[in-house]
Amino acid sequence: MGRRLFSCLGKVSSSSRVQGKNNGTVVDSSAAACPDGPVLVELFSSQGCATSSEAELLLSRLVRGDYQLDAPVLVLSYHVDNMGGKDPYASSKWTVRQKAYVQALKIDDMFIPRVVVQGRAHCPADEEDALLSTIASAP
Repeated sequence: MGRRLFSCLGKVSSSSRVQGKNNGTVVDSSAAACPDGPVLVELFSSQGCATSSEAELLLSRLVRGDYQLDAPVLVLSYHVDNMGGKDPYASSKWTVRQKAYVQALKIDDMFIPRVVVQGRAHCPADEEDALLSTIASAP
């Protein structure tokens, strides 16, 4: 599994490499996903949101393996800073990341808690059926 994960992450065609100011590599997001790799689930939440704790509990159950999924999941949690309350984990970087997804996925609002799956699909993070369905149909 580990070898496949690294080979999946390491495959970059010459047409998808761009050298820029960041001295990094930009990978074309339209490239085919590695079919045997984990599904990336990104949670956007905040301690100032009443339903974020439900979403975080649901995602912790997902990580723990409480659900029978066809592929392993990799969960990342980002606390955004646009809720107005004090959240010691919040960062404007995560808010900018969420805004980028809102624009790229043509989402109408900055609703939280929200998950983005594989960078291509999204759903409310506190709805178990929607989350599992989105993960199951991940590209």
